[in-house]
Amino acid sequence: MPQPPRISALLPVEVELQKERASGLRRTGDKVEKALESLAQAEQALRASTGAAREACLVRYRERYQEAERQRWNLMVQREAVGMRNHRDLDVVYPMPPKWRG
Repeated sequence: MPQPPRISALLPVEVELQKERASGLRRTGDKVEKALESLAQAEQALRASTGAAREACLVRYRERYQEAERQRWNLMVQREAVGMRNHRDLDVVYPMPPKWRG
């Protein structure tokens, strides 16, 4: 028995919505990756710095840490919006380094 026209007409729309959800998650994940890469670079600079330059590197590290946290939070919000409630896998895929105490 063929599907009622109403359901078959909505199927392409639902498929398109799912594609957009996946695309949005990918874009947000890319932002998290970029923020974590930037944070890693700031950490390398901080480890290599001494003297007066160290304070500037520490400020830059803390700013980038906050940005990485914000992007990761954005990803969690977006995941929840599409029904993904468990975020433990984010700790594996997008791990945050410990906060730098300096």
